[in-house]
Amino acid sequence: MTAFVYLCLTASAMFLCLWLWRRRADRREGARGAITASLVALVLIASTALPLALAQWGITNADLTHAQRIMGLAAQHMSLPLLGLACLYLASGWRWKPMNWSRVILGILAFYELSRYLEWQSGYLWLLTLAGVISLGISGLLNAGRDRRLGILCLVAIVCILAPTLLGGLNDQLPLLSLLDAKTQASWLVPGFVAAGLAVGVVAEQAHNDNHNQTEPEAPSES
Repeated sequence: MTAFVYLCLTASAMFLCLWLWRRRADRREGARGAITASLVALVLIASTALPLALAQWGITNADLTHAQRIMGLAAQHMSLPLLGLACLYLASGWRWKPMNWSRVILGILAFYELSRYLEWQSGYLWLLTLAGVISLGISGLLNAGRDRRLGILCLVAIVCILAPTLLGGLNDQLPLLSLLDAKTQASWLVPGFVAAGLAVGVVAEQAHNDNHNQTEPEAPSES
């Protein structure tokens, strides 16, 4: 059953990658950067979920296990912040250069090394998780009156992603631990990350429509 859950998580992440990639075309430069950051998050999720599924079936070796640990740590720390920030970027109409997304990723990695040095890894993981959750929450609130779908998707993402930690106890379960080690609680991550990925797609479509309406020339009035 656990292997099936991780296989579903892999399949859903890859489906969202294809779905978002198609929506990347004809977007403004900044929106393409936000969607690309979301794709990075989803690829990290898929690349750690698939080895965990294979391990449940006994298909593993030392190299695969080592690679999964590295990708799992990356997914645990970057997937939710990138999806949340991408959603907030698109929902708020921010403008920045696509290269800033690479700086965000490098910043997360740099502060992860600092947290290891300071022995504050748990606190740093919680900080990143809350940043992603808050970003999704603000995105939903900004568009609550305009498109209820986004608010519902953001709420589902927040509840499902935090549920394993809240149900397991804040002191016993680190956020997104199911991306690092195989756990039955990973079933919550499937609807959680699907909702987060769909939220990015929905708000990207809204941003595209807004940009199109602003640039579309007005029809000449009849005299």
